[in-house]
This record gives sequence, structure tokens and C-alpha cells, in this order.
Amino acid sequence: MKNIRILFIITLLSQLLFSATEEQVETYISVSSSEEQLITLESQFSQMQQNINRIKKENSSISNEYDMQLLSIRFREFLQKNISENEMDEILKQYRSVVLLKFISVQNDTEYDEKEAESYIKTLQTEENATVRMKLSGEITETLYNKDNLGILFDNLMKPLLQNSKGGQEINDESMKKNKEAYITRKIEAGSLETIYMTREFTMEELKQLLDVLKTSAMQRESKAVFGATAYALQEFFLSLASRYDVNKHKR
Repeated sequence: MKNIRILFIITLLSQLLFSATEEQVETYISVSSSEEQLITLESQFSQMQQNINRIKKENSSISNEYDMQLLSIRFREFLQKNISENEMDEILKQYRSVVLLKFISVQNDTEYDEKEAESYIKTLQTEENATVRMKLSGEITETLYNKDNLGILFDNLMKPLLQNSKGGQEINDESMKKNKEAYITRKIEAGSLETIYMTREFTMEELKQLLDVLKTSAMQRESKAVFGATAYALQEFFLSLASRYDVNKHKR
């Protein structure tokens, strides 16, 4: 028992002493374009909150709005606490990769259209190198949309929302498991479509280089931390929606 206590203290001290610095986190936020993504999230969820409150304005119990500025604060807070200084150094080194920066750039394309993407894939499938390109894109998608990481989002956002919403008490473990599987499947399918379309201008060599970068231990660590930070940043907001969410009206 004494050894376990000592080990716990050492681990805790290591996290406190060697967590990523504020400057590192800000540099990461900048080079990874996370700031733009956070602004987009704030805008989307702020609009969602306004729409729900407008519909339910007659309900006097709903008076407080969730402060969307907390998303950015909590996202940064989580990264700093859960990535070490050395880990962040390794992550930032990967962002010197030209192909990764190119990918970040196309990810921020605000002109993305799902129907256009579907049309592109139909055209791509008739091309000679379609199989190889689709395979590489599929591997990139699997790396970006790791099932365990998507599970973090579901467990910390959707599950509490469903459990605390109207009709949530009717959801048993088996139903929740099916909800989780369906959620992960939808996210991967949507991510696959977007990835194939966004990388349409990439050469085969660039796709291979991108996959190699994304598979590094540093980027795997980054991915898990970002999913965790996103869940942490949005958790209170999703819980704030529970009283206004009716499970029965959202069954598929």
C-alpha cells in the first residue's frame, strides 16, 4: 500500500512539474489551426443553444445560457494538463512537415460540400488508381477517427446527454451500446467522405507521407489528447441541453 501511495505521488508530481507550458499550448493552437476550429464550434453550438431556447422560451425553468467562451478555455486547460512538455515538443516537431501543414490547410476549407464530395468519389472510382488512393485515404481516416477516441466523445458527451434527458431512464446498457456503435460508425463514414475529398489534390506520395506522419507516436498522442480536450470542453454544454432534449423525438 505504501509503495502504491509513493508511486501515485511521483506520478502526480511528474504531471505537475513537466506538463506542457502555456506557451507550448498556444503555439500548438496556432500551428494546428485549432483556434479556427474552436471558433467554428463556438459559433455552431451558440446557434444551436439560441435555437433551442427560442423554441422553449415559454419554459421558465430555462433561463441560463452556457458561456461558449468556456470552450476555448477548457480546451487549452485540458491540453496543458494532459500533455507533457516533452510530448508537446515532439508534437510541434511534426507540424514542421509540409504535407501535414497542407492537410491542415485543406481541412479548414469552409467550402466543403457533402454532395460534391459524394460526386467526386463516384468519379474517382472510375479512375485507374482509385483502389490505391481509396486504400490510403481509408488508412488515414482510421488513424484520424480512431474508434477509441470517438468513444471518448460519446462517453463524455452523448451518453450523459441521453442519460439525463427526458426518456433517458428508459435506455438500458444494450441500447446505449448500440447508440455508441451507431455514433462511431456515423462519425467514421462522414470522416472518410471528407478525407477522400479534402485530399483529392494530394499525390500518392503525399498521401503516404501524410499517413506516416499521422501514425507517429507523437501524433497518436496528440489525437487522443485533442479528442479528450474536445469532450472536456463541451461536456458541461451537453449536460446543459439535457433538460431540453427528448430521447423519444430523436430515435432513429
